[in-house]
Amino acid sequence: MIHATDRMGGAVIGTSILAAFILLPFTQDPSYLFSAIPLAVLLGALGMVLRRMRIHDGVIFAAHLVLLVVFLFAIGLPLAAPGQNLFGLFAEGVRHMSTHTTPMIANPGLTVLLVATVGLTTVLTDLLAVGVNRPAWGILPALTVYLIGAVGLLRDLPWWTIVLLALGYLWILLADGINAAEVWPRNLDRTVRLTGRITPLALRMGGIVAAAAAALTLLVGLLVPLPPTQHWNAGRLNQGSGPIQLADPMLDMRRNLSLPADSPVLTYTTDAGQGEYLRMASLPVLDRNGWQNASFPLTQGSNLPPAPGQTAPGREIHTQVKVGDFRSEYLPLPYAPRRFDASGSWAYGSDSLVVVSTGQDRTAATRNLSYDVTSTDPTPDGATLSTAQAGRPSDANLTASVPQDMPQEIIDLALKITQSEPTPALKAAAIQRYLRGSQFTYSLEPQPGSGYDAMKRFLLVDHKGYCEQFAGSMAAMARVVGIPSRVAVGWLPGEQKGDGYEVTLHDMHAWPELYFEGVGWVRFEPTPGVAVPPAWTLTAPEEPSASATPTPSAEASSTPSAVPSTAPSETTAPQESGQGVNVGAILARVALALGLLVLVTGLLAVPGLLRHRLRTRRLQPAPTDDLEASRRGVDAAWSEVRDSFLDYGHPWPSGSPRSIGRLAGVGLPEEAGQALVTLSREVERSRYARSALHSGDLAAMVQTIRDGLRVDTGWDVRLIGEWWPRSWWNALAVALSWPVLRGRALTWWKSRRAS
Repeated sequence: MIHATDRMGGAVIGTSILAAFILLPFTQDPSYLFSAIPLAVLLGALGMVLRRMRIHDGVIFAAHLVLLVVFLFAIGLPLAAPGQNLFGLFAEGVRHMSTHTTPMIANPGLTVLLVATVGLTTVLTDLLAVGVNRPAWGILPALTVYLIGAVGLLRDLPWWTIVLLALGYLWILLADGINAAEVWPRNLDRTVRLTGRITPLALRMGGIVAAAAAALTLLVGLLVPLPPTQHWNAGRLNQGSGPIQLADPMLDMRRNLSLPADSPVLTYTTDAGQGEYLRMASLPVLDRNGWQNASFPLTQGSNLPPAPGQTAPGREIHTQVKVGDFRSEYLPLPYAPRRFDASGSWAYGSDSLVVVSTGQDRTAATRNLSYDVTSTDPTPDGATLSTAQAGRPSDANLTASVPQDMPQEIIDLALKITQSEPTPALKAAAIQRYLRGSQFTYSLEPQPGSGYDAMKRFLLVDHKGYCEQFAGSMAAMARVVGIPSRVAVGWLPGEQKGDGYEVTLHDMHAWPELYFEGVGWVRFEPTPGVAVPPAWTLTAPEEPSASATPTPSAEASSTPSAVPSTAPSETTAPQESGQGVNVGAILARVALALGLLVLVTGLLAVPGLLRHRLRTRRLQPAPTDDLEASRRGVDAAWSEVRDSFLDYGHPWPSGSPRSIGRLAGVGLPEEAGQALVTLSREVERSRYARSALHSGDLAAMVQTIRDGLRVDTGWDVRLIGEWWPRSWWNALAVALSWPVLRGRALTWWKSRRAS
């Protein structure tokens, strides 16, 4: 025998499994489902077993929490690094979420967090739907999971996620409807209860609710657009289709450097007195996959704030740039830019001072673009830099953290190189000097491995790579010795031609930027063969002077093999979000949509609910030994049958109850017709033989007649009969008619005067 708690427990399991799938767009690794689904089943099954044993719901909730913790320990400890406990794994997952955009790459901590989310959803759904007997509240945990995905994904969720959310909620409502239908006719003979008809009825009701909810959700989505972001949170952009997605600049650089033919990209003139590095992107995140972009808030405009950490900005430098047939969403600018004048829509990140396009055709925003830039001279004071401490920038959570899984060999090498240096700047100079040593070779030949594996091979095995390996390795070792770091991607100063400079595809470059207290972000140059290091990074007299204009060597313009390509900057790259999510706007829209949905659905359901309440009151069992109550029960059952005929579009004949029963039952199935005739005789007996008590089950007769009325009736008629009943509207019209209102007003006035 299926208990009511078993049916609801199964619905809780199903809803939680569907909620687990809602998190799929959040990660690139779906393996969490192999743990999350069994956890949901175990938690739901535990609740069903304990409720069959009549255990108190408070004890069941505690048992669920214990099982959840034990399960997380069981799956988390094998995933943890040596010496790492479950709490450390959770911390790693939180850090991974804060430094990666969605869909996030695989991470053990993230996996445990997702499994824990599904488990907690199961526990809370069970508590609300079964423990406190509020099935309608069962939507809240799964809705929270949906909102986590909506906020964290930073773009529109797939359409099927809201479908899964709706299906889970309808599953709970269906289970609750079946349980209520089984309990409601408790006084009927079991053979004539709603046996065999409960599930179809509940499915019909669920279908009605689902159709109304889907239609209203679409309507609300069309009528309630997301307001412009500046009205909610100045400084964060939303272009209507979701956050801006930025291509990986490292992929563009690899391809451009490997092109067999070099071609001009841009030209510029400057009053700096020498060529300038033109910076496009900044990569602050380091993990096992290498250096990556991170989500950051964008501010619309062309006037940028002062460079982070600079207490004594240098003189202003004016640069005029003219881009050729080069398409990019990043605007090449000398560091540190203060303002620029470029056509189109542009926005910047306050921490990185990276400027990106926010226009319609933003991936080609730089093509044939001419613009002016005013920047400050980034040259730091040597004496100040040599004694400066490693600072802590505002984005230190991204730029100062050392990944827990960084290979020990890299850590040991960084400590060995810098062990004799007393200050952070001298440690950084020692790392740069080591990488520019004779044992390292610049080469564009593809090397095996990626992420940490490629870094270890470069530093410890073959010592061969190009600017990505040199810059990434120096930035990583700087973090080890306590210096915040990031990797910048842009262009070398190029070759001087006349009064200006020409930059080509093979001038694309990466370099590390390190942060020092009172100085801010400082450029270093560890890549040999293509550029000379800045003067402020040199400690040995034999190193070349930075007064010469850095230019790439011949090695940079030769490649071992051709890489087929067309446009310089149109390669589709793994995308990282370049815009912070507007949490307030999203939550406001969700709350407004849900509020309207609940309000409109509730209003549409009022006639059907009131009609159902009236029917329940009419068919309440009457005392069998009370003559007056018996007569009222028969009249109420007869009124219910008359209203049901009207609701389902069947004619109600005039005449005596006996003639009505004979005429109205002609078009009904045999069982329903016989029930109508029997009920009509009961009505005659109650009216004309007033000493006779009624016999038979009135509620069962009425239900049989109503079932017969629905046979061979169109779905639209049944829908109107259940939720838009004509009898209710007729009664409302009568109640609001002038004679009735006037009569009630007079009655009330007389009662007031009498009192």
